[in-house]
Amino acid sequence: MTAFAHSRHTDSFIPSFSTSQTVLTSQPASAFESDGSFWPSFAPLLAAAAPRVQPPEFTGEVFTRLRGNPGEDYERQGNVLQWSESAIASMKGAHEWFLTQIQFSPPTLNYTPGTKGIVTSGGGKYFPVLLVSLRMLRRTGSTLPVEIFLNNKEEYEELACEVLFKELGAKCIILSELVGTSKIVFNFEHYQIKSFALLFSSFEEILFLDADNFPVYKPEDLFEAEVYKERGMVLWPDYWICTSSPFFNQITGLAENALQDRPTIEAGQLLVDKKKHADTLSLAGYYNAYGDKYFYRLLSQGGAGEGDKETFAAAALVLNKTFYTVSERPSPLGGAGQGPPVLQSNLAEDWTVSFENPNRDEKAPPATPFFVHASWSPKLNPKYIQRTERVWGPGVESEKTFGEDLEMTVWSIMVDMACEDKVQFADWGDKEVGGVEEGVSICDQMLKSFDDMFSPKIEEVHVEEERDRGEDNDTEQQ
Repeated sequence: MTAFAHSRHTDSFIPSFSTSQTVLTSQPASAFESDGSFWPSFAPLLAAAAPRVQPPEFTGEVFTRLRGNPGEDYERQGNVLQWSESAIASMKGAHEWFLTQIQFSPPTLNYTPGTKGIVTSGGGKYFPVLLVSLRMLRRTGSTLPVEIFLNNKEEYEELACEVLFKELGAKCIILSELVGTSKIVFNFEHYQIKSFALLFSSFEEILFLDADNFPVYKPEDLFEAEVYKERGMVLWPDYWICTSSPFFNQITGLAENALQDRPTIEAGQLLVDKKKHADTLSLAGYYNAYGDKYFYRLLSQGGAGEGDKETFAAAALVLNKTFYTVSERPSPLGGAGQGPPVLQSNLAEDWTVSFENPNRDEKAPPATPFFVHASWSPKLNPKYIQRTERVWGPGVESEKTFGEDLEMTVWSIMVDMACEDKVQFADWGDKEVGGVEEGVSICDQMLKSFDDMFSPKIEEVHVEEERDRGEDNDTEQQ
């Protein structure tokens, strides 16, 4: 088979694929509307184009910094990977073959035409975090259905999937059971799940959200944005400069600075039309299937946030597909403590501003924050989080930005979860003694933290300070 012609190099490495088929279970979480045609035809393509060389080796650490001047950023980048010319040629041959297959005989993705929905992933310690996000989602008034992809049946929890999430219009889907419909066995986990959740989702148009990410406004509006309808995929930027290796450009044929001149991607949220971007998602699936040690390494070289995040833009660029990257940079919410949440902007407002002001200078008004991505450990899991002070900034500032004290709202939800008898997760163990401090219940832990963070005395100080600033401004104007 010509697909394997490039394996003749002396440093070839042939991965083995098991032909044993996974047995499907009758768990209700696996319910899925699919004719089964996608994966049995797509999995052999992934297997045929598998890397057949040892992965590149690191020779140092990549330079990581916040995004600044593109020219300066580009000059300060370097290649810290070592790879033989024959290995690069082998990877290029496999990539070219796979690209040819999806361009001339594109996979038929399974989805219900005309549907829109939210896709996410969960399981284990992410289930409590996801419940917070889903409750925040429904507070916006959104009625979009949600599909939660679990890695395997071991992550399935009946109470979470059939009661807590189902009440919020979300259903669990076990990814390994869908992948198991092919005799070629793949095991996708961690960063790989997002890409394959998008490919397997029953929705035609998808807003993907990480489990620790929630919108503060109805996300239905995003699907109506002009730029999304025109281009079919919207991505949001990250803080960091690009740290990709030139080896990726050699393998894919991208121009030298095609990635370096762009912002890196923060993929905690992603908006995509599967009908328009079936090939993009298919190529991104290839990059993620062989992400660990290969494409993640090529796209980030161990830089900040290495994982699936660069694969979607890279796939679209390689295929020369149109998409939009929000120009408003991410910003931290609050700033106190370690790891404040990341705010990402309303794409419709951002597009309007960027269209009128393409250089995005200081005169351009900022777009409204739309997503809150609380990605720093311990995330919003009541079992592991304990605080004595606010992290997301003063309540009065939050009310100006969001129309409510967002941090207090989120903590109110976590208190309710911790103290509701019906809410239980495997990750929590015995919630009566499962707090950070030994023997303390998760409920008591949350109540104490809430009291320390949001007691009237603390909030009165912030309000008084705000009032004093206002009076000082009035005096100056007089």
